[in-house]
Amino acid sequence: MKRTTIMIDEEVYEEIRREAFLTKTTMADVIRKRLGDPRPKPRFSSSKGEFSGPSPIEKVIGIADVGGLTDNIDRDLYGI
Repeated sequence: MKRTTIMIDEEVYEEIRREAFLTKTTMADVIRKRLGDPRPKPRFSSSKGEFSGPSPIEKVIGIADVGGLTDNIDRDLYGI
């Protein structure tokens, strides 16, 4: 698999980003699916030392998209 960089319209970018979020996958997976690439994206599994399944960080990306959470972190997390 090769890595590349492309320029796309902001509207297309947002559409792909939204689809990735809703399907709980990556933007790269959405793009590969749209391009018709039948190969699955390799993913690293630290327990096996090989590629497989979504990484733990991918499972939590975006769950705290509430904005301003770190502005008052002590109050928001600990009630101080």
